[in-house]
Amino acid sequence: MKKKTPKYVQLAGWIKDKISEEGLEKGEKFYTEHSLSQMYDVSRQTVRQAINLLINEQILESRQGSGTYISTHMNSKKTSSKIIGVIITYFDEYIFPSIINGIESVISSRGYNMQLASTRNDVENEARSLRSMLDAGVDAFIIEPTRSALLNGNKKLYDEIAKKNIPLIFLNSYYPDMDFPHVALDDVKAGYLAVSHLIDNGHRNIALFLKSDDMQGHLRYKGAMSAANDRDITIYPENVLWFTTEDINYLEEDGDRILRYLKGCTALLCYNDQVAAKLLNILNEKNLNIPEDYSIISIDDDKRAATCSPPLTTIAHPKELVGIETAKSIFHLISGKKHSTDIDFEPQLIIRDSVKRIL
Repeated sequence: MKKKTPKYVQLAGWIKDKISEEGLEKGEKFYTEHSLSQMYDVSRQTVRQAINLLINEQILESRQGSGTYISTHMNSKKTSSKIIGVIITYFDEYIFPSIINGIESVISSRGYNMQLASTRNDVENEARSLRSMLDAGVDAFIIEPTRSALLNGNKKLYDEIAKKNIPLIFLNSYYPDMDFPHVALDDVKAGYLAVSHLIDNGHRNIALFLKSDDMQGHLRYKGAMSAANDRDITIYPENVLWFTTEDINYLEEDGDRILRYLKGCTALLCYNDQVAAKLLNILNEKNLNIPEDYSIISIDDDKRAATCSPPLTTIAHPKELVGIETAKSIFHLISGKKHSTDIDFEPQLIIRDSVKRIL
């Protein structure tokens, strides 16, 4: 999903370039709103918003009754801390160490350090991390959103980051109501590719097992349903099991309920490999075999996917590459360049032994 940078933010960037190109000095009178409106073919309202943003950054200053000038404080910029704040849901398990390694490889090569925090997918932990890093004066943020499918409770902190013009990029997901770029797996295409593979192997009765409080679950659902619709397959609501972050710890205690969602199905798409591994344990305890009784496909290609019994067919998450591209993008923003589009990686199907062909 692409989100455009607001026009006034783009205009502010163009104005910065113009100040640099023309060698304008502090105290020098700047163009009028009318001139800028004609120069860049934008409305006066957009010009005012851009000027206000640059005034907040102490690049321009307004003198009542006289006009707009290059700020006398323009060269008094905040000293760089050479620190990037990285907030991630988990950093000691699953795919996250690979993502962090990718981020760190780029950050360290640029002479920066990383201040790392984990939210454990908890909104209050996210708030504490944001506040701490803001107070520490980090140069930029790389953030994996917490419960991204829900209305974010930390919007004031994100508004503060935006007002201070601190570069920020989301990784793995994003908050739909916030205008920051993101780098992630294309989760819609991942869901589409997974269900298409099941259908290609003859499965017409398919269950979905997805996470409700993270945006990835909803995007994967969208892709899965699109694949079914395109192939004239119906995925019924009674075969779609939604679960939350807290539910993951108790899945293996809820085997009978999970089996009810699989009733009448021959295959299922699992939210990720971590959950698929737990589901394999549940099915084994019920004396059910994979893929003879149920075919399973999941997402991420975590190291456990290849070591499960049977090894899981899955959609690869470009883990370390996501980290690398996110870090490259944050330095792009730190340098003052514009970043108008998101990066969504194409999913890749990894075929192993957990999907049976039933044609």
